[in-house]
Amino acid sequence: MSGRGVATGRPAGLGAAAGALAAVGPELAQLCVVLLWASTFVVTKGAFAEVTPLAFAFVRFVLMTALSFAVLAVAVGRRGGGWGVRRADLPRFALAGLTGYTLYQLGFVLGLDRTSPFSSSLLIAMVPLFTVIILALGGERTPGRALLGLGIAIVGAVVFLAEKGAAGGVVVGDLLSLGAAVAFAFYGIVNRPLARDYPPETYTAYTVLAGSVPLLAVSAPAAIAQDWGAVSGWGWLAIVYMTVLPVYVAYMLWNWAIARRGVAAATSFSLLVPVVSGALSALFFAERFGPLKLLGAALVLAGLIVIRLPGRDRRAARAEAGDTAAA
Repeated sequence: MSGRGVATGRPAGLGAAAGALAAVGPELAQLCVVLLWASTFVVTKGAFAEVTPLAFAFVRFVLMTALSFAVLAVAVGRRGGGWGVRRADLPRFALAGLTGYTLYQLGFVLGLDRTSPFSSSLLIAMVPLFTVIILALGGERTPGRALLGLGIAIVGAVVFLAEKGAAGGVVVGDLLSLGAAVAFAFYGIVNRPLARDYPPETYTAYTVLAGSVPLLAVSAPAAIAQDWGAVSGWGWLAIVYMTVLPVYVAYMLWNWAIARRGVAAATSFSLLVPVVSGALSALFFAERFGPLKLLGAALVLAGLIVIRLPGRDRRAARAEAGDTAAA
């Protein structure tokens, strides 16, 4: 009798645990994505001890381009259809690749090389605010909430950068990181019709290819000059990690969570990326946080939160949807 109780109770207990895990699965997936995206800044910064930023970008995008087309080949084999894209869309693919990969990656690696992981992650997190500005310059109406969030974040960025400048920080890297955020904001707007009209494997592969061609041309001299034989196993592991996990694995988890919780709930987790990146930067690079630096960072995050408040109109939702830059 007791044996039957144990036998029947164990599956019930496991079933309850599985049900509880499934209930919080999307949140766990989003937290995993936050950790992956936050770690990119620390992992990449650590890799720069062995590989120059442009050489790092070169080998990473050689691998990423190959991976993108391997994923596309598998997808085409499963669903059928062709590999090509419409000729009329080629200029948009080229512009998406230039902004989302060439310019963004140059700003990311060169900026991160000259600033801290926390500073880079915080400033790149301002993508939705630059999206609001770009849409406003394009003639779209700016809601009051977006203007308020924009103003708060700009004040925060000024305080943040002023504190770093007063403390002798290298602002050049911060400005390059801001440039990366601007480039990715353009990418989010340019890429939207491609994401609507093509499967994700298709537009990802061809935008990566379009962005990789100029990026590889710019970074090839650094890759040639790099002493690859001196790169340790940990250095190569960092390159492979940055090629696969923050892009393909993170985005699969992210999209899975969005399908179950919605864009608004899921993207709110992206606000944690600079926070986690700051904790990792303090842990691995002994970064210090003064009162003004923390105040500026808090204001930037507050501005992003204002944009995400309930009752967003279509414009704010568009800014939010393109808010996360894939390192």
